Amino acid sequence: MNEATDRDWLIDARSGLRTKYAELLARLNARTATLRPCFQPASTNEALVEVTLAVARDADLTLFDHDFGAREIEALGYSTVQLNQPTTMIAGGTLTIASLAQLAAGGSRARLGLFTSGSTGLPKLVWQSVANLARAVKVSTRHAEAIWAFAYNPTHVAGIQVYLQALANGCTVVDVQGLDRAGVLDALSCHRVTHISATPSFYRLLLPVDRSLPGVRSVTLGGERADGPLVAKVSALFPNARVHNVYASTEAGTLLVADGDVFAIAPGLEGRIAVREGQLNVHRALLGEFAGCPLAGDWYATGDMVEIVSEQPLRFRIVARERDWVNVGGSKVNPHEVEAVLAAHPGVGQVRVLGRKNSVMGHILCAEIVLLDAFVGLVTETEIRAYAAERLQPFKIPRIIRFVSQLATTRTGKLSRT
Repeated sequence: MNEATDRDWLIDARSGLRTKYAELLARLNARTATLRPCFQPASTNEALVEVTLAVARDADLTLFDHDFGAREIEALGYSTVQLNQPTTMIAGGTLTIASLAQLAAGGSRARLGLFTSGSTGLPKLVWQSVANLARAVKVSTRHAEAIWAFAYNPTHVAGIQVYLQALANGCTVVDVQGLDRAGVLDALSCHRVTHISATPSFYRLLLPVDRSLPGVRSVTLGGERADGPLVAKVSALFPNARVHNVYASTEAGTLLVADGDVFAIAPGLEGRIAVREGQLNVHRALLGEFAGCPLAGDWYATGDMVEIVSEQPLRFRIVARERDWVNVGGSKVNPHEVEAVLAAHPGVGQVRVLGRKNSVMGHILCAEIVLLDAFVGLVTETEIRAYAAERLQPFKIPRIIRFVSQLATTRTGKLSRT
Protein backbone atom coordinates (compact mmCIF):
# COMPACT_ATOMS: atom_id res chain seq x y z
CA MET A 1 0.00 0.00 0.00
CA ASN A 2 1.36 3.40 -1.02
CA GLU A 3 1.88 5.54 2.09
CA ALA A 4 2.17 8.79 0.10
CA THR A 5 0.09 10.94 2.43
CA ASP A 6 0.42 13.90 0.07
CA ARG A 7 -1.90 12.06 -2.32
CA ASP A 8 -5.34 13.62 -2.76
CA TRP A 9 -8.03 11.88 -0.74
CA LEU A 10 -11.03 13.88 -1.98
CA ILE A 11 -11.38 16.45 -4.76
CA ASP A 12 -14.51 18.61 -4.96
CA ALA A 13 -14.84 19.09 -8.72
CA ARG A 14 -17.21 22.05 -8.29
CA SER A 15 -15.00 24.18 -6.06
CA GLY A 16 -11.62 22.65 -6.87
CA LEU A 17 -11.00 22.07 -3.15
CA ARG A 18 -8.54 19.24 -2.51
CA THR A 19 -8.16 17.32 0.76
CA LYS A 20 -5.02 15.23 1.21
CA TYR A 21 -4.76 11.87 2.94
CA ALA A 22 -2.43 13.59 5.41
CA GLU A 23 -5.27 15.92 6.44
CA LEU A 24 -7.70 13.01 6.80
CA LEU A 25 -5.25 11.05 8.95
CA ALA A 26 -4.58 14.09 11.14
CA ARG A 27 -8.30 14.30 11.84
CA LEU A 28 -8.54 10.58 12.62
CA ASN A 29 -5.40 10.50 14.77
CA ALA A 30 -6.25 13.53 16.89
CA ARG A 31 -5.77 12.90 20.63
CA THR A 32 -9.53 12.83 20.96
CA ALA A 33 -11.86 12.58 18.03
CA THR A 34 -15.56 13.37 17.94
CA LEU A 35 -18.10 11.27 16.08
CA ARG A 36 -21.66 12.41 15.46
CA PRO A 37 -23.55 9.09 15.75
CA CYS A 38 -26.70 10.57 14.16
CA PHE A 39 -25.40 12.73 11.36
CA GLN A 40 -27.00 14.78 8.59
CA PRO A 41 -24.07 15.89 6.40
CA ALA A 42 -24.24 19.04 4.31
CA SER A 43 -21.61 17.86 1.82
CA THR A 44 -19.86 14.79 0.48
CA ASN A 45 -16.73 15.81 2.38
CA GLU A 46 -18.60 15.91 5.70
CA ALA A 47 -20.27 12.56 5.03
CA LEU A 48 -17.09 10.72 4.06
CA VAL A 49 -15.07 12.12 6.98
CA GLU A 50 -17.72 10.86 9.40
CA VAL A 51 -17.95 7.47 7.69
CA THR A 52 -14.15 7.14 7.83
CA LEU A 53 -14.13 8.00 11.53
CA ALA A 54 -16.77 5.34 12.23
CA VAL A 55 -14.82 2.77 10.20
CA ALA A 56 -11.58 3.65 11.99
CA ARG A 57 -13.11 3.45 15.49
CA ASP A 58 -15.47 0.47 15.02
CA ALA A 59 -18.39 2.78 15.81
CA ASP A 60 -22.09 2.88 14.91
CA LEU A 61 -23.17 5.74 12.65
CA THR A 62 -26.64 6.62 11.33
CA LEU A 63 -26.63 8.80 8.21
CA PHE A 64 -29.54 11.07 7.32
CA ASP A 65 -30.11 12.53 3.86
CA HIS A 66 -29.29 16.22 3.62
CA ASP A 67 -32.84 17.01 2.48
CA PHE A 68 -34.68 15.22 5.31
CA GLY A 69 -36.95 17.84 6.88
CA ALA A 70 -37.89 18.08 10.55
CA ARG A 71 -41.23 16.32 10.05
CA GLU A 72 -39.66 13.44 8.15
CA ILE A 73 -36.96 13.06 10.79
CA GLU A 74 -39.59 12.95 13.53
CA ALA A 75 -41.65 10.42 11.56
CA LEU A 76 -38.55 8.22 11.46
CA GLY A 77 -38.43 8.26 15.27
CA TYR A 78 -35.69 10.86 15.75
CA SER A 79 -35.57 14.53 16.63
CA THR A 80 -33.57 17.34 15.09
CA VAL A 81 -31.97 17.84 18.52
CA GLN A 82 -30.37 14.38 18.26
CA LEU A 83 -28.79 15.09 14.91
CA ASN A 84 -25.15 16.12 14.72
CA GLN A 85 -24.56 15.90 18.48
CA PRO A 86 -20.89 14.92 18.98
CA THR A 87 -19.61 12.05 21.07
CA THR A 88 -15.98 12.21 22.22
CA MET A 89 -13.93 9.15 21.35
CA ILE A 90 -10.49 8.25 22.65
CA ALA A 91 -8.02 7.82 19.82
CA GLY A 92 -6.95 4.19 19.53
CA GLY A 93 -3.45 4.10 18.08
CA THR A 94 -1.96 5.80 15.06
CA LEU A 95 -3.71 5.07 11.80
CA THR A 96 -1.83 4.88 8.51
CA ILE A 97 -3.16 4.66 4.98
CA ALA A 98 -2.41 0.93 5.06
CA SER A 99 -4.18 0.23 8.36
CA LEU A 100 -7.15 2.36 7.33
CA ALA A 101 -7.34 0.44 4.06
CA GLN A 102 -7.52 -2.88 5.93
CA LEU A 103 -10.43 -1.59 7.99
CA ALA A 104 -12.25 -0.34 4.89
CA ALA A 105 -11.78 -3.69 3.18
CA GLY A 106 -13.95 -5.34 5.85
CA GLY A 107 -11.73 -5.41 8.92
CA SER A 108 -13.75 -2.77 10.77
CA ARG A 109 -16.49 -3.74 13.22
CA ALA A 110 -18.37 -0.51 12.48
CA ARG A 111 -22.05 -0.53 11.57
CA LEU A 112 -23.77 2.05 9.40
CA GLY A 113 -27.47 2.88 9.69
CA LEU A 114 -28.63 3.69 6.15
CA PHE A 115 -32.08 4.71 4.99
CA THR A 116 -33.75 3.32 1.90
CA SER A 117 -34.78 5.83 -0.75
CA GLY A 118 -38.39 5.85 0.46
CA SER A 119 -39.75 5.58 -3.07
CA THR A 120 -42.91 3.83 -1.83
CA GLY A 121 -43.37 5.63 1.48
CA LEU A 122 -41.38 6.51 4.57
CA PRO A 123 -37.68 5.58 4.28
CA LYS A 124 -36.68 2.47 6.21
CA LEU A 125 -33.56 2.24 8.39
CA VAL A 126 -31.27 -0.70 7.65
CA TRP A 127 -28.14 -1.47 9.67
CA GLN A 128 -25.24 -2.78 7.61
CA SER A 129 -21.88 -3.91 8.92
CA VAL A 130 -18.83 -2.59 7.11
CA ALA A 131 -17.83 -6.22 6.58
CA ASN A 132 -21.05 -6.81 4.62
CA LEU A 133 -20.81 -3.53 2.70
CA ALA A 134 -17.22 -4.38 1.73
CA ARG A 135 -18.17 -7.83 0.44
CA ALA A 136 -17.39 -6.84 -3.17
CA VAL A 137 -14.28 -4.74 -2.41
CA LYS A 138 -11.16 -5.74 -4.35
CA VAL A 139 -7.66 -4.85 -3.17
CA SER A 140 -4.52 -5.00 -5.31
CA THR A 141 -1.67 -2.90 -6.64
CA ARG A 142 -3.66 -2.39 -9.83
CA HIS A 143 -6.72 -1.19 -7.93
CA ALA A 144 -4.54 1.23 -5.94
CA GLU A 145 -3.83 3.16 -9.14
CA ALA A 146 -7.50 4.03 -9.64
CA ILE A 147 -8.98 7.52 -9.45
CA TRP A 148 -12.69 7.24 -8.64
CA ALA A 149 -15.48 9.57 -9.70
CA PHE A 150 -18.04 9.90 -6.91
CA ALA A 151 -21.53 10.25 -8.37
CA TYR A 152 -23.76 8.65 -5.72
CA ASN A 153 -25.45 10.08 -2.66
CA PRO A 154 -22.85 9.61 0.13
CA THR A 155 -25.50 8.65 2.70
CA HIS A 156 -26.78 5.65 0.75
CA VAL A 157 -25.45 2.15 0.22
CA ALA A 158 -24.09 2.62 -3.31
CA GLY A 159 -22.08 5.68 -2.34
CA ILE A 160 -20.68 3.94 0.74
CA GLN A 161 -19.63 0.92 -1.31
CA VAL A 162 -17.80 3.05 -3.88
CA TYR A 163 -16.03 4.89 -1.08
CA LEU A 164 -14.97 1.69 0.70
CA GLN A 165 -13.51 0.37 -2.56
CA ALA A 166 -11.50 3.58 -2.98
CA LEU A 167 -10.43 3.82 0.68
CA ALA A 168 -9.39 0.15 0.80
CA ASN A 169 -6.84 0.93 -1.92
CA GLY A 170 -5.79 4.43 -0.83
CA CYS A 171 -7.35 5.95 -3.95
CA THR A 172 -8.36 9.50 -4.80
CA VAL A 173 -12.09 10.25 -5.00
CA VAL A 174 -13.42 13.04 -7.26
CA ASP A 175 -16.86 14.34 -6.25
CA VAL A 176 -18.83 15.12 -9.44
CA GLN A 177 -22.28 15.41 -7.87
CA GLY A 178 -24.31 18.45 -8.82
CA LEU A 179 -22.40 19.18 -12.02
CA ASP A 180 -24.10 19.53 -15.39
CA ARG A 181 -23.17 17.39 -18.39
CA ALA A 182 -20.26 19.56 -19.51
CA GLY A 183 -19.01 19.90 -15.94
CA VAL A 184 -18.96 16.14 -15.37
CA LEU A 185 -17.17 15.40 -18.63
CA ASP A 186 -14.60 18.13 -17.96
CA ALA A 187 -14.02 16.86 -14.41
CA LEU A 188 -13.51 13.28 -15.57
CA SER A 189 -10.92 14.48 -18.07
CA CYS A 190 -9.22 17.13 -15.93
CA HIS A 191 -8.78 14.89 -12.88
CA ARG A 192 -7.84 11.82 -14.96
CA VAL A 193 -10.62 9.68 -13.56
CA THR A 194 -10.15 5.98 -14.30
CA HIS A 195 -13.15 4.44 -12.54
CA ILE A 196 -16.76 5.56 -12.29
CA SER A 197 -19.87 3.99 -10.76
CA ALA A 198 -23.28 5.65 -11.11
CA THR A 199 -26.95 5.11 -11.91
CA PRO A 200 -28.13 4.68 -15.51
CA SER A 201 -29.93 8.03 -15.09
CA PHE A 202 -26.56 9.68 -14.41
CA TYR A 203 -25.02 8.23 -17.57
CA ARG A 204 -28.00 9.33 -19.65
CA LEU A 205 -27.24 12.90 -18.57
CA LEU A 206 -23.85 12.56 -20.30
CA LEU A 207 -25.40 11.69 -23.66
CA PRO A 208 -25.32 12.17 -26.61
CA VAL A 209 -21.76 11.05 -27.19
CA ASP A 210 -19.87 13.89 -28.87
CA ARG A 211 -16.44 12.98 -27.51
CA SER A 212 -14.78 10.04 -25.85
CA LEU A 213 -12.89 9.64 -22.60
CA PRO A 214 -10.29 6.94 -23.28
CA GLY A 215 -8.65 7.35 -19.86
CA VAL A 216 -11.59 5.75 -18.02
CA ARG A 217 -10.87 2.03 -17.56
CA SER A 218 -13.87 0.81 -15.58
CA VAL A 219 -17.53 1.87 -15.69
CA THR A 220 -20.24 0.46 -13.43
CA LEU A 221 -24.00 0.97 -13.73
CA GLY A 222 -26.17 0.27 -10.70
CA GLY A 223 -29.33 1.21 -8.84
CA GLU A 224 -31.64 0.93 -11.85
CA ARG A 225 -32.27 -1.34 -14.80
CA ALA A 226 -29.69 -0.78 -17.54
CA ASP A 227 -30.63 -1.96 -21.03
CA GLY A 228 -28.41 -2.97 -23.94
CA PRO A 229 -28.72 0.29 -25.94
CA LEU A 230 -27.61 2.39 -22.95
CA VAL A 231 -24.66 0.07 -22.28
CA ALA A 232 -23.63 0.48 -25.94
CA LYS A 233 -23.75 4.27 -25.69
CA VAL A 234 -21.77 4.24 -22.44
CA SER A 235 -19.20 2.00 -24.11
CA ALA A 236 -18.85 4.56 -26.92
CA LEU A 237 -18.30 7.36 -24.41
CA PHE A 238 -15.68 5.32 -22.54
CA PRO A 239 -14.10 3.23 -25.34
CA ASN A 240 -11.32 1.70 -23.23
CA ALA A 241 -13.48 0.86 -20.22
CA ARG A 242 -14.85 -2.45 -19.14
CA VAL A 243 -18.55 -1.89 -18.45
CA HIS A 244 -20.13 -3.64 -15.46
CA ASN A 245 -23.78 -3.84 -14.46
CA VAL A 246 -24.37 -4.25 -10.71
CA TYR A 247 -27.45 -5.31 -8.77
CA ALA A 248 -27.45 -4.16 -5.16
CA SER A 249 -29.89 -3.05 -2.47
CA THR A 250 -29.80 -1.24 0.86
CA GLU A 251 -31.07 -4.40 2.53
CA ALA A 252 -28.43 -6.77 1.15
CA GLY A 253 -25.58 -4.81 -0.44
CA THR A 254 -24.03 -5.93 -3.74
CA LEU A 255 -25.41 -9.26 -4.96
CA LEU A 256 -24.91 -9.56 -8.73
CA VAL A 257 -22.36 -8.28 -11.25
CA ALA A 258 -22.52 -8.68 -15.04
CA ASP A 259 -20.72 -7.29 -18.08
CA GLY A 260 -24.05 -6.66 -19.84
CA ASP A 261 -27.68 -6.94 -18.77
CA VAL A 262 -27.65 -10.72 -18.19
CA PHE A 263 -26.81 -11.83 -14.64
CA ALA A 264 -25.60 -15.12 -13.21
CA ILE A 265 -25.27 -16.10 -9.55
CA ALA A 266 -21.63 -15.92 -8.51
CA PRO A 267 -19.84 -18.88 -6.88
CA GLY A 268 -20.33 -18.71 -3.14
CA LEU A 269 -23.82 -17.24 -3.43
CA GLU A 270 -25.56 -20.35 -4.77
CA GLY A 271 -28.36 -21.24 -2.41
CA ARG A 272 -28.55 -17.67 -1.16
CA ILE A 273 -29.95 -16.02 -4.30
CA ALA A 274 -32.80 -17.65 -6.21
CA VAL A 275 -35.49 -16.95 -8.80
CA ARG A 276 -38.93 -17.94 -7.56
CA GLU A 277 -42.15 -17.37 -9.50
CA GLY A 278 -40.36 -14.96 -11.79
CA GLN A 279 -39.00 -12.82 -8.97
CA LEU A 280 -35.52 -12.43 -7.48
CA ASN A 281 -35.28 -13.78 -3.92
CA VAL A 282 -32.50 -13.26 -1.35
CA HIS A 283 -31.75 -15.49 1.64
CA ARG A 284 -32.00 -13.85 5.04
CA ALA A 285 -28.30 -14.59 5.67
CA LEU A 286 -27.39 -11.84 3.18
CA LEU A 287 -29.67 -9.18 4.67
CA GLY A 288 -28.52 -6.36 6.90
CA GLU A 289 -29.58 -6.15 10.53
CA PHE A 290 -33.10 -4.96 11.30
CA ALA A 291 -33.81 -4.68 7.58
CA GLY A 292 -37.48 -5.27 8.31
CA CYS A 293 -37.89 -7.30 5.12
CA PRO A 294 -41.02 -9.49 4.88
CA LEU A 295 -39.82 -13.09 4.74
CA ALA A 296 -41.36 -16.25 3.34
CA GLY A 297 -39.49 -18.76 5.45
CA ASP A 298 -35.85 -17.73 5.06
CA TRP A 299 -36.38 -15.83 1.82
CA TYR A 300 -37.00 -12.19 0.96
CA ALA A 301 -38.77 -11.46 -2.33
CA THR A 302 -37.10 -8.30 -3.65
CA GLY A 303 -39.94 -7.23 -5.94
CA ASP A 304 -37.63 -7.37 -8.97
CA MET A 305 -39.17 -9.35 -11.83
CA VAL A 306 -36.76 -11.34 -13.97
CA GLU A 307 -36.69 -12.93 -17.41
CA ILE A 308 -34.93 -16.31 -17.56
CA VAL A 309 -32.33 -16.45 -20.34
CA SER A 310 -31.09 -19.98 -19.59
CA GLU A 311 -31.80 -22.61 -16.95
CA GLN A 312 -28.45 -24.44 -16.90
CA PRO A 313 -26.56 -22.43 -15.94
CA LEU A 314 -29.14 -20.03 -14.54
CA ARG A 315 -28.86 -16.68 -16.33
CA PHE A 316 -31.47 -13.92 -16.22
CA ARG A 317 -32.30 -10.27 -16.85
CA ILE A 318 -33.89 -7.85 -14.40
CA VAL A 319 -37.06 -6.78 -16.22
CA ALA A 320 -38.71 -4.31 -13.84
CA ARG A 321 -39.80 -3.71 -10.28
CA GLU A 322 -43.12 -5.43 -9.62
CA ARG A 323 -44.60 -2.13 -8.45
CA ASP A 324 -43.52 -0.34 -11.65
CA TRP A 325 -45.94 -2.23 -13.89
CA VAL A 326 -48.97 -0.21 -14.96
CA ASN A 327 -52.43 -1.76 -15.40
CA VAL A 328 -53.97 -0.13 -18.48
CA GLY A 329 -57.54 -1.32 -18.95
CA GLY A 330 -56.67 -4.80 -17.68
CA SER A 331 -53.40 -5.11 -19.62
CA LYS A 332 -50.15 -4.86 -17.67
CA VAL A 333 -47.49 -2.64 -19.22
CA ASN A 334 -43.81 -2.61 -18.34
CA PRO A 335 -42.84 1.10 -18.51
CA HIS A 336 -39.21 0.16 -19.16
CA GLU A 337 -40.24 -1.48 -22.44
CA VAL A 338 -42.02 1.69 -23.58
CA GLU A 339 -39.10 3.86 -22.46
CA ALA A 340 -36.66 1.74 -24.46
CA VAL A 341 -38.73 2.20 -27.61
CA LEU A 342 -39.11 5.97 -27.20
CA ALA A 343 -35.44 6.39 -26.25
CA ALA A 344 -34.46 4.91 -29.62
CA HIS A 345 -36.01 7.90 -31.44
CA PRO A 346 -33.07 9.97 -32.76
CA GLY A 347 -34.35 13.16 -31.14
CA VAL A 348 -34.94 11.76 -27.64
CA GLY A 349 -32.32 12.25 -24.95
CA GLN A 350 -34.14 10.96 -21.86
CA VAL A 351 -37.61 9.58 -21.23
CA ARG A 352 -39.75 8.55 -18.29
CA VAL A 353 -42.99 6.56 -18.60
CA LEU A 354 -45.37 6.20 -15.67
CA GLY A 355 -49.00 5.51 -14.94
CA ARG A 356 -51.64 8.10 -14.15
CA LYS A 357 -55.00 7.18 -12.63
CA ASN A 358 -57.96 7.29 -15.01
CA SER A 359 -61.64 6.78 -14.20
CA VAL A 360 -62.25 4.72 -17.35
CA MET A 361 -59.06 2.71 -17.90
CA GLY A 362 -57.83 2.47 -14.32
CA HIS A 363 -54.53 3.96 -15.47
CA ILE A 364 -53.19 5.57 -18.61
CA LEU A 365 -49.57 5.95 -19.64
CA CYS A 366 -47.82 9.30 -19.48
CA ALA A 367 -44.44 9.92 -21.16
CA GLU A 368 -42.13 12.76 -20.17
CA ILE A 369 -39.43 13.38 -22.76
CA VAL A 370 -36.26 15.44 -22.73
CA LEU A 371 -35.29 16.18 -26.33
CA LEU A 372 -31.71 16.54 -27.48
CA ASP A 373 -30.80 20.19 -27.96
CA ALA A 374 -30.70 19.94 -31.76
CA PHE A 375 -34.27 18.61 -31.86
CA VAL A 376 -35.99 21.02 -29.45
CA GLY A 377 -38.91 22.65 -31.26
CA LEU A 378 -38.66 20.23 -34.18
CA VAL A 379 -39.96 16.95 -32.75
CA THR A 380 -43.69 17.01 -32.02
CA GLU A 381 -46.06 14.96 -29.90
CA THR A 382 -47.69 13.68 -33.09
CA GLU A 383 -44.35 12.43 -34.39
CA ILE A 384 -43.56 10.63 -31.13
CA ARG A 385 -46.98 9.01 -31.05
CA ALA A 386 -46.64 7.84 -34.66
CA TYR A 387 -43.16 6.50 -33.93
CA ALA A 388 -44.52 4.53 -30.97
CA ALA A 389 -47.50 3.22 -32.95
CA GLU A 390 -45.14 1.54 -35.43
CA ARG A 391 -43.38 -0.34 -32.64
CA LEU A 392 -45.84 -0.91 -29.78
CA GLN A 393 -49.25 -2.43 -29.21
CA PRO A 394 -51.96 0.24 -28.92
CA PHE A 395 -52.39 -0.13 -25.14
CA LYS A 396 -48.65 0.52 -24.66
CA ILE A 397 -48.68 3.87 -26.45
CA PRO A 398 -48.67 6.79 -23.95
CA ARG A 399 -51.90 8.78 -24.00
CA ILE A 400 -50.13 11.83 -22.58
CA ILE A 401 -46.79 13.01 -24.00
CA ARG A 402 -45.02 15.97 -22.44
CA PHE A 403 -41.74 17.59 -23.37
CA VAL A 404 -39.77 18.67 -20.29
CA SER A 405 -36.35 20.18 -19.60
CA GLN A 406 -35.33 17.52 -17.07
CA LEU A 407 -36.63 14.38 -15.38
CA ALA A 408 -37.21 14.00 -11.66
CA THR A 409 -34.82 11.72 -9.77
CA THR A 410 -34.88 10.26 -6.26
CA ARG A 411 -32.45 10.96 -3.43
CA THR A 412 -30.33 8.09 -4.69
CA GLY A 413 -30.10 9.44 -8.23
CA LYS A 414 -32.57 6.99 -9.74
CA LEU A 415 -35.35 7.99 -12.10
CA SER A 416 -38.41 8.82 -9.99
CA ARG A 417 -41.41 6.58 -10.65
CA THR A 418 -43.96 8.75 -8.84
